[in-house]
Amino acid sequence: MNKNLQEWACSFSGCDGGNLGADIWLCGIEWGGASYGDYYEKTLPEELENGKVELSLTAFDWKDSLGYTYGRSFAKLFTSIQGGDVENYKEVSLLEGNELFKLNLYPIAFDSTDHELWHKNNISKLTGFENKYLFNTWCFFNRFPFFSELRKKHNPKLIIGTGVNYLRDFLMFFVGNEKVGRLCSGNLTPKSEANKTNRVFYWVKLDGGTLLVIIPFFSGRYGLNSNYLLQEMGQRIKLLLEMK
Repeated sequence: MNKNLQEWACSFSGCDGGNLGADIWLCGIEWGGASYGDYYEKTLPEELENGKVELSLTAFDWKDSLGYTYGRSFAKLFTSIQGGDVENYKEVSLLEGNELFKLNLYPIAFDSTDHELWHKNNISKLTGFENKYLFNTWCFFNRFPFFSELRKKHNPKLIIGTGVNYLRDFLMFFVGNEKVGRLCSGNLTPKSEANKTNRVFYWVKLDGGTLLVIIPFFSGRYGLNSNYLLQEMGQRIKLLLEMK
């Protein structure tokens, strides 16, 4: 195993940053910008060599985020949670950036969650882990406790995790070895006649009052892939926040 991996992974590696004291935290699976530049040849090796990653961005960059599909979709969801219309999502560019903290479960960037990208990009040599499954399992017991303690310390009102197939990952990441309350689920029904498959989402109230909501990915056939679904999801989250 790379000698600096523990220090690097158990820090803010893989995080976009923002305000740790924000009421809302947004968590993805892994940063999706790996196809740009020389990430695997230069950036990732240099990060591993340097070890611990500090939080460099203390205000979330809404304007930059709107340049990406994921960021635009979240801006629409955020607008709906605030009681607005998703059509007005661009108004987030006027915000100061203290409204959000953005992070990811896993620290290495890929274009998708496909495990074959581990071998394609020869990550085994950099990390010392033969495959992505072994690395992610290691993260469960080493990286995740860092963030569960961070959540307890800052206690945001709302955490949104994107990717319902990663429900257990999100729970371990933000709850750790503490007891978790009753897990709940809900459904959204699309308007589209072409794909009426319900979108399932999950939520649970954590100690300290944080609401953790795990939603489908924003893209894909079964994702929150329309303004209608993003509006509905935001309204559901808003109602959950208002519940005592």
